[in-house]
Amino acid sequence: MDEGDYKEILDFEVNPSEGAESWLEMIKRLYEQGVREVLLFVADGVIGLEERIKEYFPKADFQSCVVHKVRNTLNKVRTKDRKKIARDLKRIYQASTEKKALRGFEKFKEKWELKYPKVVKSWEQELYKLLIFLKYP
Repeated sequence: MDEGDYKEILDFEVNPSEGAESWLEMIKRLYEQGVREVLLFVADGVIGLEERIKEYFPKADFQSCVVHKVRNTLNKVRTKDRKKIARDLKRIYQASTEKKALRGFEKFKEKWELKYPKVVKSWEQELYKLLIFLKYP
């Protein structure tokens, strides 16, 4: 998005590989096109991607993809709990402030920690990487 809130696609590629090296090619192309500052990258858990991005855009924030996190979470819980958990997770990632998101997480944790301790722990460990977008207007 530019200063006038105009959104523009700078690059697009269908790539059969999701490794950091294949993403690096796109990052290089952006840089070669003259892009010098990126505020935020959002990606799923590609190992090494954040480090490769920082080589070209050292000031960029890096956020884990909430959609991937929610999908992975819902695949790890019982079918009968999925709708309830999805609703409770929305209180975290749809919050308008970090404070509200953290409050949403605490409620999620209280409700589900005994039944799904690994799921809750996973969210707790990655929460800071899932809420970076909240520092932007």
